[in-house]
Amino acid sequence: MESHISDVLALLRRPRQSDPVLEFIISEDGYKRIIEEREKTNRSYRVSYDSHSRTVTICFPTAVHERTGDMVISSMVNEVVRMLENAGVGDEVTSRIQSGGHETITDSSLARSYKEPDGLIIFEDFKSKNPRRIVLEVGFSQTYASLKRACLWWMNQRQVPVVLSLFLTENRHNSGSARQVFRTVEERDLHIQRYIDAFNAQMTQEHRPLGPLVYDGNIWFGSLRHAFFETYRVTDTGVVKSEAAHLVQDGVDVSDDIPRDLGAIEVGDFVPHGWLSDDVLRRSAVNFLRPQSFMRMLSGAIFRTALGRVADTLTVEEIL
Repeated sequence: MESHISDVLALLRRPRQSDPVLEFIISEDGYKRIIEEREKTNRSYRVSYDSHSRTVTICFPTAVHERTGDMVISSMVNEVVRMLENAGVGDEVTSRIQSGGHETITDSSLARSYKEPDGLIIFEDFKSKNPRRIVLEVGFSQTYASLKRACLWWMNQRQVPVVLSLFLTENRHNSGSARQVFRTVEERDLHIQRYIDAFNAQMTQEHRPLGPLVYDGNIWFGSLRHAFFETYRVTDTGVVKSEAAHLVQDGVDVSDDIPRDLGAIEVGDFVPHGWLSDDVLRRSAVNFLRPQSFMRMLSGAIFRTALGRVADTLTVEEIL
């Protein structure tokens, strides 16, 4: 049954936690109304639309989702630019390798679909209608099957030679605390500081950098159970998926064993052949992952995700 667009827009205007993924049956015009609403309200949720099933999917990303994606994209850009510069490749090539943000991509079929990647690297070539792109999809608060579907959708877009996916799972949290109302911002911030102190102590003194983070009987982050990368690549024989490269397995940090090129992502994946003809350089693996730095960032993102869940339950209603 199709949802009424006014009901969907009203729902999106309400305060919302950073975890949920919402789906609605709606028309393409309704999807465009949602995009207009997001731009007007300056909200940060991500929107995709499948015209075949008339389904719009709206994701409210957590700090784990956002920060991991940002670090992977920036690390890849920095490393491939460093490699090209060391090989004597000039600025006319390296300056074109840019983070593309969350640009909306439309597929080429008559029943159009729209998708926003979690991360995007684009080779800026204004003469090309289909510039080279590398896409990152991050799965957190979603199933592995839905993440795989998202990656395969990109494989159908011929200008995307490689999709990198990062799947993270959390042991169940139960931050079902009742909403609390404070008279002033100062009172709320003082209350939040208690959570900050408790979470810091659990991560450092109790040596729980991956969680769980607990306060007042509620589990605000249920500990990271799995985190692994996979790559999808288009070949002459079809789409090939790499073996999983694990950062965290069954709650244990195994990042020291992870390959830094994550399935042999190569320089040539970033730069079209017309801009770089050195085949040896094109086949060079881009070893962008720094496991220790990444795990430190991931621990900080877990902390911020837990704190965001706390903040979602707190409201200030100042009395004039």
